[in-house]
Amino acid sequence: MTRFVRQISATAAIVCVASGSAAVEPPPADRAIFAAMQRELGRATRELALPNAPRAYYVGYWVVDEAARSVEATLGTLVSDTFDRDRFVKVEVRVGSRAADNSNMGSAAADGDFVKEAELLAPRPTSVDDDELAIRRDLWLATDAAYKGAVEALERKHAEKQSEIAARGEIPSFSTDVSSTRIVEDPPEKEPSDPRDLARRVSAVFRTFPELQKTSVRIVETRVRRRFLSSDGGLVVEPSRFAGVELDCRTQAPDGMSLSRSSFLPASDGGQVAEAQAVSEARRVASQLVELRTAKTATDYSGPVLFEGKAAAQLVYELLGESLSGTPPPDTSDLESPLSRKLGKRILPPGFNVVDDPTLVSWGAMPLLGHYFVDDEGIAAERTILAEDGRLRSFLMSRAPREELARSNGHGRSGLVGWARGRVGNLVVSVKNGLSRSALRSRFLRAVRDEDAEFGVVIEELAPRTSASSGELMPNAEVAYRVDLDGTETLLRGVELAPMSVRDLRDVLAAGRDEGVYDFVVENDGGLDLPGSVVAPALLFEEVEIRGPTTPNKRPPIVPMPAIDPSLDGSK
Repeated sequence: MTRFVRQISATAAIVCVASGSAAVEPPPADRAIFAAMQRELGRATRELALPNAPRAYYVGYWVVDEAARSVEATLGTLVSDTFDRDRFVKVEVRVGSRAADNSNMGSAAADGDFVKEAELLAPRPTSVDDDELAIRRDLWLATDAAYKGAVEALERKHAEKQSEIAARGEIPSFSTDVSSTRIVEDPPEKEPSDPRDLARRVSAVFRTFPELQKTSVRIVETRVRRRFLSSDGGLVVEPSRFAGVELDCRTQAPDGMSLSRSSFLPASDGGQVAEAQAVSEARRVASQLVELRTAKTATDYSGPVLFEGKAAAQLVYELLGESLSGTPPPDTSDLESPLSRKLGKRILPPGFNVVDDPTLVSWGAMPLLGHYFVDDEGIAAERTILAEDGRLRSFLMSRAPREELARSNGHGRSGLVGWARGRVGNLVVSVKNGLSRSALRSRFLRAVRDEDAEFGVVIEELAPRTSASSGELMPNAEVAYRVDLDGTETLLRGVELAPMSVRDLRDVLAAGRDEGVYDFVVENDGGLDLPGSVVAPALLFEEVEIRGPTTPNKRPPIVPMPAIDPSLDGSK
């Protein structure tokens, strides 16, 4: 599978919504596949049984198509042009009862049972032709293996429970939510264009920056069609289409420090990113990286830090992206979210609200990546209020209940690998009475004076991350400035953030009126990657610890880069 985006829904219209209605017919193009799914689902619910073992009380099938093209270029020349077309089946079998089933077992056992269970919960390739018999065979094999694995997992779970005394009441394994029936119309077709020409022209921009050592432009175009059928009446068809431009460039400072800048531009409505926009972004990123080569090296610092624009959204994702998941930890683990016992308590200053809304397609003119109609458990996506006036009100819920929240809110996401967990879709942080940019800068400088410091630090972009760590391992700052008391800004390089925590969000001094957007993709080996977006205002903290670089640098290349004709302009 391609390394980038696997599953992103573009704008589409729902043509049929009839939750729980088995009478809904799938589109003609999907009927052969659904016929295979229906026949095997019927056999599984009627005939799947082992002697002295419980039957399956729930079976869910996914059949997913993915067609992905990736075009990469550097310095105006094509590097690769790949196209992959795949189809996968994923089977989820639950035995026991909703009160206690085979799910959520967690950590690896000495005999490798966890590894075996993970393999059973992974997607399997199947025929890309709409051949009913071939698809039925793969569903049959996957269902048989999933059922046998589920029985074994439930037996292990019962054995472990018998040797324990529960500290609190047992929480059900599976919510009483009923799977959705939803048919989503195909997005309108866009006029085809050649991504190779766009990749060449945008990457040619970097020819005018001989200081850069490595550069690449990647054009990605992905089509996904998800089909879902379940024993509780769920039937879903959700097509999606995605395109975007990924920019990456790297270099070294004269002292050998490695420096990098990257950017990702998603296309709206699954179309193609405008060339002028991509060229402008390539110049911006390259210019910043060249400037960073001679920037002042950061030193250890502790004091006021202002996160502006994209960096504010990145920080919110880093601290809240995993912490807001409401899925209970595995039964064999004592690890909990730092917010797990904070429901109803203050996690942000008064005036802050946090919602997650996968139904949003864009934020202003910016497309959002975390858009979908139905999650990976067949539950309709919902706009969920997570924090209100600074107090935690809810979590991102899958169909695994927790003590305070019994139902899913459509945020169960797995990318077809393993059990679904509550994950971010489109996370939006807002604040009442946010300050203008000039007023926030004034408040920032006042905080610096209050600390008797000579300067403060403003961070505009952090290094992109594929997953959040709740602040334990903070990303480095790619664009940061030292700001003196008179407002003079000095670009810094080598800015490393010390660990932060969710608790730090309670101490936000002030927030801005302007918002930044961060689009990210959580890579999911063997399945569909999990895209999302975060929107957040600028955030001012009274004290953040910054560390200067401590690791030695590799020497820069001895011989300079081959000469490039300075008259070449990538925009022409």
